[in-house]
Amino acid sequence: MPPFSQLIFFIGDLIVLNVSIILSYSLFGDSVFGTELSNSLYLFIFSNLSWLFLALVSSPYNFSRTVGIIRVFKSQLSFIFVHVLVVASLIFFFKKNYFPLQIGLMYLLFTPFFFLWKMVVLYFFNLFVKQAMQQKNIIILGTGQQARDIRKYFLMHWKLNYRFLGYIDRAPNKSVVEQIRSFCRDRVVHEIYCCIQDMDGEELKAIVELGLNRLIKIRLIADSFSIQQKPLALDRNDYVPTLGKTTINLDERRNRLYKRLFDILFSSFVILTILSWLVPIIGLAIKSDSPGPIFFRQKRTGRDNKPFTCLKFRTMIVNREADTRQATKEDNRITKLGKFLRKSSLDEVPQFFNVLTGDMSVIGPRPHPLKLNEQFSLRIERLMSRHYVKPGITGLAQCMGYRGETKNLHDMRNRIKLDRFYIQNWSFYFDIKIIVQTIVSLLRGNEKAF
Repeated sequence: MPPFSQLIFFIGDLIVLNVSIILSYSLFGDSVFGTELSNSLYLFIFSNLSWLFLALVSSPYNFSRTVGIIRVFKSQLSFIFVHVLVVASLIFFFKKNYFPLQIGLMYLLFTPFFFLWKMVVLYFFNLFVKQAMQQKNIIILGTGQQARDIRKYFLMHWKLNYRFLGYIDRAPNKSVVEQIRSFCRDRVVHEIYCCIQDMDGEELKAIVELGLNRLIKIRLIADSFSIQQKPLALDRNDYVPTLGKTTINLDERRNRLYKRLFDILFSSFVILTILSWLVPIIGLAIKSDSPGPIFFRQKRTGRDNKPFTCLKFRTMIVNREADTRQATKEDNRITKLGKFLRKSSLDEVPQFFNVLTGDMSVIGPRPHPLKLNEQFSLRIERLMSRHYVKPGITGLAQCMGYRGETKNLHDMRNRIKLDRFYIQNWSFYFDIKIIVQTIVSLLRGNEKAF
């Protein structure tokens, strides 16, 4: 189970535990804040600290979703029983006087509530997962024992919704990369599991490049590669196998979680401390400057090439070419206030709402309008690799001066090159550097900001 889910269950269990203590006092004809206040406080301390200690020692939330419900029920019931013993031992050791019936009533209330709230959460979670989870098509490179083990794993765990399309192995007259490209021409492939053990660095690099261009995740499963420093190991953790080494850092669930948590915290801070008062002020200024809505909503290309509605402050008069024609220098559609908003990049700040809802990230490739994407995707093969991750409010390309209007293929290729470098070399420290560099470039000003 992911760390975030474990934290939610832990906090929920503590809430149910403390509510059960309060109810046990009420039903026993007493009050938590009554004459025996010290006893009440000690019971809260014993119960909460015991739960925390046992959770750290025994990891009760670290179970796979593929484990049977009976087994989970037994393990959780055993955990409650051990908690009862620990709390009883603490009461005896500190010589505290409690009515045995009250402690029994506390756990009599706690146990059904404990299971009931988890069942409700898991029901809605599974309902959401079923609606959101799409079938993933996979191919496996290699035909050895590891390749067959991977195939067997997905056959046994059919609920994962993975569909095996076939094996690809070395051929005398065709490279592995050419075979993958040919295989993917008429089929949709989401993930490739690489089990060929004598693959050299150049061949592996070509496969990674192909995966980026076609938005396919490449997962390495092998005992040794010439470019790596330590062996890779298959670890069947939760739903899908996770690997000791991935081709893209953001393919690791842990890194995606860190980046998402940062996005939520950073965007929430900006929304609460800045946008809460800035949006009304700019909104009134936009309304007084020209007729039309405060926000400009435009369909743009997001992660996995899926469109989303991107928010901006409206900087132009209402016109029919907003989705098909890029803004240019001295564009007569831009309002007086719009020039200032675009020059200062304040028109982009509503996108922090997109970050909070999960459509965007603080840092990532800038999202293109759908028409612009269609225009350049036919002429630049690597453009699709930008959609491997969530788009960002700012990114490496913008820090390096590639922002605003894209006049020619050269500018677009350089933008894509920098976006690919960011995707392949992502780290949390890299994101912080880009944020700092963005602030510096905003203070200095940019001739392409218009």
